Amino acid sequence: MNDINEQLEFKATMEVNKSVNYLDLTISRNINNMELSVFRKSTNANITIQYTSNHPWDHKRAAFTHYINRALTLRITEQARTQEWQNICNIAQQNGFLKNVIQHIKEKEIAKLNERPKKENEEQREHTSNKKWVTFTYHSPLIRKVTNLFKNTGIGIAFRASNTVYQQLVQKIGNKNPSGIYEIKCNTCGMNYVGQSGRPITTRHKEHKRYIKK
Repeated sequence: MNDINEQLEFKATMEVNKSVNYLDLTISRNINNMELSVFRKSTNANITIQYTSNHPWDHKRAAFTHYINRALTLRITEQARTQEWQNICNIAQQNGFLKNVIQHIKEKEIAKLNERPKKENEEQREHTSNKKWVTFTYHSPLIRKVTNLFKNTGIGIAFRASNTVYQQLVQKIGNKNPSGIYEIKCNTCGMNYVGQSGRPITTRHKEHKRYIKK
């Protein structure tokens, strides 16, 4: 498997028709210069956090903030920039985002780029003031009202999702003796018995064994 992956990576970085894909860029050679465009692998599913999911807005917009900021700051051709914007809109639609929402994110990113020198000075001052941060678990948009309580305290508020992929993948210690529906197979006749119990399954199983003995 590793050999196959290495071959695919090597093939992906080979120059074809005066173009080569490197990281997230496609670099094309011309007679006088080189042109750049955004590159996405064929295996890219274009999946982001769904717009309707119960996640902090900062988390949901993060992917599109990255896409838009990359399209605005990379020295790519205007044609490539227009194509990338269309790709971003398609990804947004696929994940439940309206175009006007993505347009609003784009306008904010453009405004940030225009104010970057001022913002860098503010961040430098903020860093020197040793600002402290507090983390809250995000449950609904109402939780954002908490930030108003700390507006003038010098404490920053960060949110974390209440249901993450990590939480789903981490093995949890479940009930080793649960109740519910069960199936018992008879070793003599091969028939299956299906039952249901609100008590622990082991308790019900012991009762079946007593019935057999009697």
